[in-house]
Amino acid sequence: MLRCEPPNSASVQHQSVVRHTEKGLRFGTISFAAAVAVMSLVVATAHAQSEDQLRQLTVTAAQMAGGTARIAADICQIDPGLVAAYKERARKAFAADANFEGNWIVGWNGRQREIDDIMKLKVGNPVDYALRKTEICVRINIEMSP
Repeated sequence: MLRCEPPNSASVQHQSVVRHTEKGLRFGTISFAAAVAVMSLVVATAHAQSEDQLRQLTVTAAQMAGGTARIAADICQIDPGLVAAYKERARKAFAADANFEGNWIVGWNGRQREIDDIMKLKVGNPVDYALRKTEICVRINIEMSP
């Protein structure tokens, strides 16, 4: 369940994004769909890739998915059942990662700094926090939908 409200005005959202960019406050998340697309391209050109390169890409993708799930859980308060389902889809998509669980945890833990930065924004500038949260959570909610 997504608990964020969209901004009232597209211009307000645009201004906030510009301010965030100017301040260097980019809390981007790579989408699971983008990771799968990258993996699809890799598979399509597998003849040119070594086993080690393919394995490293799946490790990176598992870490990115774990990080996205962390933001979803801590910032967007997305239902734990949806996060678990997302994790299982990632596990299947990145089956070549022999240490999926460990790499998921690395990605999950790796987002702590971003979580802290977002929470500082919540205290320091609630309006920007609300806009940023909406931006992040809309993308993550779409990504985590089955």
